[in-house]
Amino acid sequence: MNSRKYDRRSVLAYSAMGGAALAGALFGAVNETVAAEGQGAPAALPVPAGRMRRVVTGHNAGGKSYIVSDEMADLANLWTTRPDQPLGLAPASEPRQLSHATGETRFFLTAIQPSKDPKPNLENRVGFHRTPGIAYCFMLTGEIVLLVDTQEVRVRAGDLVVERNTMHSWRNEGTVPVAMLITVVNASA
Repeated sequence: MNSRKYDRRSVLAYSAMGGAALAGALFGAVNETVAAEGQGAPAALPVPAGRMRRVVTGHNAGGKSYIVSDEMADLANLWTTRPDQPLGLAPASEPRQLSHATGETRFFLTAIQPSKDPKPNLENRVGFHRTPGIAYCFMLTGEIVLLVDTQEVRVRAGDLVVERNTMHSWRNEGTVPVAMLITVVNASA
């Protein structure tokens, strides 16, 4: 048995390397699956050059979900949270929903299949749900429509959605699955 002890920094570094290796392996598997099904290769993942598109959700004064920002962000500071701000810095008018992170996280790869009728929209609200905290959704392939209570926005491979405990849904208008790498950090009131 190995009696080697690891400090916190080493554990975090090994975890990050393992997560990156897993993401690379899963991303390759998604590409191979789509190509093997004869549906053509998904849109290529662009290599960011210092900045990437970041779409952030939040709640308006009436408690409805909306797009707080849709802008280019520095790769070195895509989003920041603190123990007393588990969803990150909120707009001044946003009602406080959650007060602290629970320590529970989930890291996963998902493929959103092409939407079937009735396709999700703001009227029928098909597929709307709330993440129990904050979710970092990195688009790996294709493009998809993010729906929140008040609007829709199209996101593409290479974009990041910071979904901040808001009601939302996804609509894939294409013919192939859209792959996303997601990290959820749970929070509670």
